Amino acid sequence: MASTRTDLNNSILAAHAEEDYLGLIALYSQAADLAESQDAECFFLTYAYVFALELGHDNQGALQTRLTAYDRE
Repeated sequence: MASTRTDLNNSILAAHAEEDYLGLIALYSQAADLAESQDAECFFLTYAYVFALELGHDNQGALQTRLTAYDRE
């Protein structure tokens, strides 16, 4: 896990460059957990959710639940 927002941003960029989609689910989820607004949280959750759906990842249900709680799914 990244220790600062800058580290997290750099990790997300690196994961995109490496096409590390499993990593992106975790990183975008972490970014959502650290978000300072509901809009930012949902932005990051949406990206985590899209990658989870594409991979059939186990976290897709939990991510959907979080988005649904904000009427964003």
